[in-house]
Amino acid sequence: MRHFLAAVAVAGLASVVSAQYKTPASQGTPAIPVSPNPNVQITPVSPQQQALDLARRIPRDEAIKMVKEHKAVYVDVRPKDQYEIEHIAGAISIPLTEVTARLKELPKNKFLITYCA
Repeated sequence: MRHFLAAVAVAGLASVVSAQYKTPASQGTPAIPVSPNPNVQITPVSPQQQALDLARRIPRDEAIKMVKEHKAVYVDVRPKDQYEIEHIAGAISIPLTEVTARLKELPKNKFLITYCA
């Protein structure tokens, strides 16, 4: 759950990061010829994945403390019907599929603590 919370928080930031990401210019042919090795699989890492790896993760008790001190807010990223069944008191409902479209609805100058369960 912590990974998902961090992932959602970073999703909005990742869209900004990816807009600023620049692909390095081609370096041409490598100095040492490299033959393909069928036993090696290279998986490129996207800027979004890099951002997720760098996302801050906080323990539950720290999250509760930050909300009580009005330094943070909970953002429930589950579908609306799930939110209506039950949610953390005071949580903002913004389904994950709508996060980037509704970024302006999130409070400024507050830490966003996202959750999905």
